[in-house]
Amino acid sequence: METTAASSASPPPSFASRLEAAMGKKRSCLVVGLDPVLERLPGEVHARLGGWEPKGGGGAAVNTARASLGLALFSNEVIKAVAPYAVAVKPNTAFFERFGAAGWDALQQVCRQAKKEGLLVILDAKRGDLESTAVAYAEALLGDLIDTPGPAVDALTINPYFGLDGVRPFMEAAQPRGKGLFVLVRTSNPSAAEFQDLDAGGEPFYLRVARAVARWAQESREASGWSPVGAVVGGTAPEPARRLRELLPSSFFLVPGYGAQGAPAAALRLFFLPGGRGAVVNASRSVIFAHEKSPGLPWTEAVAQAAKSARDELEAMRVTR
Repeated sequence: METTAASSASPPPSFASRLEAAMGKKRSCLVVGLDPVLERLPGEVHARLGGWEPKGGGGAAVNTARASLGLALFSNEVIKAVAPYAVAVKPNTAFFERFGAAGWDALQQVCRQAKKEGLLVILDAKRGDLESTAVAYAEALLGDLIDTPGPAVDALTINPYFGLDGVRPFMEAAQPRGKGLFVLVRTSNPSAAEFQDLDAGGEPFYLRVARAVARWAQESREASGWSPVGAVVGGTAPEPARRLRELLPSSFFLVPGYGAQGAPAAALRLFFLPGGRGAVVNASRSVIFAHEKSPGLPWTEAVAQAAKSARDELEAMRVTR
């Protein structure tokens, strides 16, 4: 009987196994968030652009093509600077899509550059919707279509508010491709408690969400013991970490809040499994805008030094877990 190429092909390596391998190789759990803001780009990038506002001013009028070029130039240089120290980058789609089609083109270019530098790409889009719409989101952001970010994306952040109907399409797109998901469980923003800590039958609502994520993770658990379904758990509220770690032993955690948001490295131990496994920590502004606090250095060197410092501080914490 003839075997088709599809049936004989080996499944791709899972996202969790690739992430864990990268952590071991680089001795790092650092993810660098790419949240580029035009007004904060270094002077050298501004000079290469020649400005992004149309001649004659115009206030809110922005040359979106030139602005998007600036984001790409900046982000690509950041990627090169942090590549020795980070296991992944996390481009936030909002900072690119605000500039329309040119911004999306820049985002795709940035994701491809990260892959060239050997970094995993966690796309921070926080998508979630009705099932049919979630299918479309998943195809664009995790799929194989050219001229979409999907082919260069390794994992995606998603919003679980629609329940399984809104999550399953992302699971079905991710797992066969060896990709991963990070589901919002307990976020790092100041007003997160407004809804996420509400009482839900004797426990906070975020624990109800975590229990659902645990079911989805168990459903898709792989031979390695890891699941492609991970969780976003903010480092600025470390109290929930112990319980969430118990509920989600096969899920990787993506931990925002370290760096500019103020979560100290020492407070992040509980987010990891024994042996310092199972979590990566995101730093965005504290790394990518490091030139603002180091005016005497070339800006890319300031970024590299900030990434190395963050990596080293997080590793000193992680090896004691």
